[in-house]
Amino acid sequence: RSSKNSFITPATGKIGDFCVRGGTSVVTPRFDSRVFKTPGLRTPALNERVYTISANGSPLADTGDVFLTLPLGGGESIRLTAKDLTKKNFLQLNPKARGLMKNLSVSLGVFVSHDLKLRQCCQSVISQE
Repeated sequence: RSSKNSFITPATGKIGDFCVRGGTSVVTPRFDSRVFKTPGLRTPALNERVYTISANGSPLADTGDVFLTLPLGGGESIRLTAKDLTKKNFLQLNPKARGLMKNLSVSLGVFVSHDLKLRQCCQSVISQE
């Protein structure tokens, strides 16, 4: 009789009897990192704070380094720091990640050259005043 009572859980429908005795579930649910690979995920909004979690679900500390997160497909991504951006590491990326890096490089190049031209223009206007 006592062995039957040891298997009473909230899922068996005897919640009242179980809770009266002050029991709790024996099994603590484990963090499931697959949850973050579901198609229901959304992309971060502009200027939204984002916290990084590793594949096993543990939060990653902020190192203060500049880093890029490249999506690899299938809900996975890779995080590269500025010091990781070497030709050797670039060649080890899959083709999709390399394409993303090339697009980012072009966009940054356009932005930086536009920013430099704008600064030169503004400095010449300021010096004429």
